[in-house]
Amino acid sequence: MKWDLTDKALDSSFRHAVEAASGQGLSDCYQCGKCSGGCPVLPDLELSPNRVLRLVQLGLEDEALHNETVWCCLACGTCNTRCPMNVDIVRVMDTLRAMAQRRGIEPPSSAARVWAFCRSFLDCIEEFGRLGEIALMGSYNLNSGRLFTNMAKAPWFFLKGKVALSPHKIKNIGRLQRVFKRVHQMEESVMRNP
Repeated sequence: MKWDLTDKALDSSFRHAVEAASGQGLSDCYQCGKCSGGCPVLPDLELSPNRVLRLVQLGLEDEALHNETVWCCLACGTCNTRCPMNVDIVRVMDTLRAMAQRRGIEPPSSAARVWAFCRSFLDCIEEFGRLGEIALMGSYNLNSGRLFTNMAKAPWFFLKGKVALSPHKIKNIGRLQRVFKRVHQMEESVMRNP
């Protein structure tokens, strides 16, 4: 993959913005690749985590914000534990994803289903306080646009008692929903004040 390294691309204002938002010193990364060596989703990604960091270092804003890696990052932290320079790569990926969202950049088609699942999972937790399989599957099918995915398997799950029809809410669900409300307010604040 070739990148256009014009004078504009080598401008460090994008790198400074990412460093300020993430609190990480990206110039510390010397591209050893240890983060990528431990990444569990690397085989399914177009760009490795160290290449995404390199895009930011070079000031290639469009390429850094329009790739699937920032959307498919599991935030497992394997990259963080392997980094000899203690760069918190998960925070950098979260920052890039937030920047992309603020700019209205949608996930690439290759990452759209991953992001749909993530949203569905969090919606289910917010609504019930725990994961309900039916709610998760229904929400994912709606969010991903794949309405009838796994529908042929549903009767078997019901007959075997593997899935309950209605999820049970946790006690004091209001407390958890207040946490989600605060998080939504913080996200809106960040979106308004980039």
